[in-house]
Amino acid sequence: MVAIHHTLGSMGTYYTFLMGIWGLFRYVRRQPPDGNFNGALIIAQGLFTLQAIIGVVLVLLGQMPGQGLHFLYGVSTFLALPLAYTWARGRNDTRASLIFGLTLMFTWGLTLRAFDTALPPH
Repeated sequence: MVAIHHTLGSMGTYYTFLMGIWGLFRYVRRQPPDGNFNGALIIAQGLFTLQAIIGVVLVLLGQMPGQGLHFLYGVSTFLALPLAYTWARGRNDTRASLIFGLTLMFTWGLTLRAFDTALPPH
C-alpha cells in the first residue's frame, strides 16, 4: 500500500505540473478551459481522491507519515482544485484558465512538500 501511495503521489506531482503549464499556456493564448482541459481537471481530482483514500487506509493500518505536516499537505492538495472551481464560479473565460493554472502550480508545490514530510526528518 505504501508503494501505491508513493506512486500515486509521483503521478500527482508530474500531472499537476504539466496541467499547470497547460492552464497558464491557455491563459497566455487567451483561451478558456475547454472540454479536454476540464476532463483533465477531473482526472487530477480523481487521482488526489484515490491518493487520499489510500492515505487514510494507511493511517488506519498504523502507517503514519514521518511528520505531522504531511497531513496538512495532503488535505490541502485534495481541496485545492475544488476551491479553485468555487473561486472560478463556473466561469468559462481566460480568467478561469489563469485560476486553474495557478492553482495547479500551487498544488504541484504542495505535492513536493508532501514528499518531503512523508519520511522522518534526518
